[in-house]
Amino acid sequence: MKVELKIENLVDPIIKKMGFEIEYVEFVKEGSNTVLRIVVDKINGDICIDDCEMISRAIEDTVDENIDREYVLEVSSPGLERQLRSIRLYKKYTGREIHIKLFKKHEELNTKEFNAIILHVDMESEKITLLLEDGEIDLFMKDIATAYTTFDFDSALKGNTDNVNINKLNKFNKNN
Repeated sequence: MKVELKIENLVDPIIKKMGFEIEYVEFVKEGSNTVLRIVVDKINGDICIDDCEMISRAIEDTVDENIDREYVLEVSSPGLERQLRSIRLYKKYTGREIHIKLFKKHEELNTKEFNAIILHVDMESEKITLLLEDGEIDLFMKDIATAYTTFDFDSALKGNTDNVNINKLNKFNKNN
């Protein structure tokens, strides 16, 4: 069993009990370090750095007992633009705009990179139906190299606060 799946299975119940959910887990080499990155989100509300620290402390012993080499544990939030690494995340973000990069150029679109809105996700076949300006297309997860939700920073900073906690973004506004 891959380290990521093993750790996710072990820490998921702890994290859920605390009111959070795992977006994804990765175990990667970065420079001279091996990093176990666990990206979490709050089930109800916004996640903050204190939440990440609390989760890290709650799971560190369990993780230490199950990884037999040196590593850095990193618990982080998914951020405003969230990577979609599983079919479950496409389902979670149905209705949201995403940016997609395909492994190869899409014949109908004549491009391999574009934005679209997730309309429907078939969990079993891992097929995603997307809305584009010109209509709908279906893609399979296996054809997607990377995808992430998009966030309109310009609108948020100009005061269009629909579905935005502007207080968290004001520190980036030059006018404040």
